[in-house]
Amino acid sequence: MKRNQKLPFLGLVLVAATPFSDASTRAQDRVQPSAVSLPENGKVVSSKDNLSIATLSPSSGFSIGALVSQYAADQKTLDHRFRLPLDTIGQEYRMKMLQSWQEKLAAIDFSQLDQDNQIDWLLLDAEIRHDRNLLDRKLTRNESAKPLIPYFLLLLKYCESKEYGSKLSAEDSANVLDEIANRANELSKGLQKPTQKNEPPSATTAPATPPIAPTTAIHAATLLDQFSRQLQDTHRYHEGYDPKYTWWAAKPFEAAKLAIANHRKAIREKIAGLDENDTDKIVGLPIGSEALTKELQHAWIPYTAPELIAIGERELKWCDDRFREAANDLKLDGDWRKALANVKSLHVEPGDQPRLIRELAWEAIRFIEGNDLLTIPEMAKQGWRVEMMTPEAQKVNPYFLGGDNIIVSFPTNTMTHSEKLMSLKSNNIHFCRATVHHELIPGHHLQYYSLARYRNYRELFSSPFWMEGWALYWEMQLWDMNFAQSPEDRIGMLFWRRHRAARIVFSLNYQLGKWSAEECVKYLIERVGHEPSAAAAEVRRSIMGSYGPLYQAGYMLGGLQLRALHKEVVQAGKMTNREFHDAILRENYVPFELLRAKMLSLPLSEIQLPTWKFYDF
Repeated sequence: MKRNQKLPFLGLVLVAATPFSDASTRAQDRVQPSAVSLPENGKVVSSKDNLSIATLSPSSGFSIGALVSQYAADQKTLDHRFRLPLDTIGQEYRMKMLQSWQEKLAAIDFSQLDQDNQIDWLLLDAEIRHDRNLLDRKLTRNESAKPLIPYFLLLLKYCESKEYGSKLSAEDSANVLDEIANRANELSKGLQKPTQKNEPPSATTAPATPPIAPTTAIHAATLLDQFSRQLQDTHRYHEGYDPKYTWWAAKPFEAAKLAIANHRKAIREKIAGLDENDTDKIVGLPIGSEALTKELQHAWIPYTAPELIAIGERELKWCDDRFREAANDLKLDGDWRKALANVKSLHVEPGDQPRLIRELAWEAIRFIEGNDLLTIPEMAKQGWRVEMMTPEAQKVNPYFLGGDNIIVSFPTNTMTHSEKLMSLKSNNIHFCRATVHHELIPGHHLQYYSLARYRNYRELFSSPFWMEGWALYWEMQLWDMNFAQSPEDRIGMLFWRRHRAARIVFSLNYQLGKWSAEECVKYLIERVGHEPSAAAAEVRRSIMGSYGPLYQAGYMLGGLQLRALHKEVVQAGKMTNREFHDAILRENYVPFELLRAKMLSLPLSEIQLPTWKFYDF
């Protein structure tokens, strides 16, 4: 059967076998004789495997969801197997795996699928293309960083003795480690600090090249971190088990490990301009306009980054107007800063915060059930716990986190006096009342409860627009339903709503390369009213954590999407509030544009692109 021939979906399943070339194929840039011929039983995928088709009866209940699970398993296998940075074998396998999966999807006749399977087809197709974009972006960054680590082939040669079983004698291992140490030490000495502020130097080994960007240096240092771990792992693999290796390589290994650490430090300090002793410094890697556009397409957002920033600024203006109204109600002449300072002073005594959180959580549950907004299973209501955030974690999360547990931030005895005061202000009563329901019910705790029970194969498609957008949507809904009982409550809700609008503005400007981390912190302090420590923690979490580049923007944008969908479905009389909200949770992770297509029975196409303009300017 031809690869481009469409297959009727019913009664067919594509087996996840992938046609890879022999794993011993090596790129030309390897140090000789490091080319590895993998033993037959060491291959991840046999070169004899082919894309194949096995028949299933229509009654088997097979769906595209099964392919989603297989794809996730393939990714997990490759993540487990290939760990070496700058390793061309792993790169080749990933590229061929992605190509094979694209061929699998192309072989399915999209028109023969029901709508649920069409949605899963579109989600899997988008995920594969996104994973390829991420791989391309990673390879581009790797290429830019290689000149700063010109001995990387020696690192690969040494580590391949474990990863691929390549032959490297004990004496040769010692020689390679010694050469690594010499090269790294020489490069460290050759680097010089910038002579002028913000002017990065170039490596002395290539004085004619353009200056090296600080972001490239940061990535090179990250690669050296990864190599250092793999070097240690390879050494443990041989040490003690191979007497000759232990005799030859013990000292050269220690010298190489120290030299790599010093080289990494020199790159960070002398090129990136980062003081190794400054643990408060916020460092990240903006992805740029082109990559950000691809991220938005993957998230099914049909707006450009500048358009989204304009949405954030317009939502900020709405918050400003409501803030002045609340300040007037407090007899503060519309001064939102005075109103905010007043609310920040209203906190419980040390030791009472867990009690407050529990009370606020049950208050929200009673409100949701009393207004018949959502089904809350008894198991979900009883399934959460309260834990306390460590002082170290509060540097990244100055408020609280939710999910299976709600993790509460509050001052501890180990904090300085100023840190305690800022933590008290940041975790006041009215800030907490505005967001405990965001973290627990109807927010993240109920989401995690549902994710484990409905269409859980869709967890591959996790998205902040679904996860954080849902929780932020409820903050908006409860505002509309007068959940706030006082001007102070309204100020608490408005603080967070303005914060989420500001997240769109600062995070996208940062990812576009227009704002520095320091400018983002200043913006949050001046425009939103954050305490300095909380503002720094917010930016640090945004760009130094494991969050994607759209995560912070996903809160309000996802919430705005759901509000627009609520208007089309519930306010138009097509569903009740309970039906609408229950349906969202039972779909698991799915972009709201595709959820809209399902709720409104809109046709889908295999070349579907994001087109839903959910915001009216």
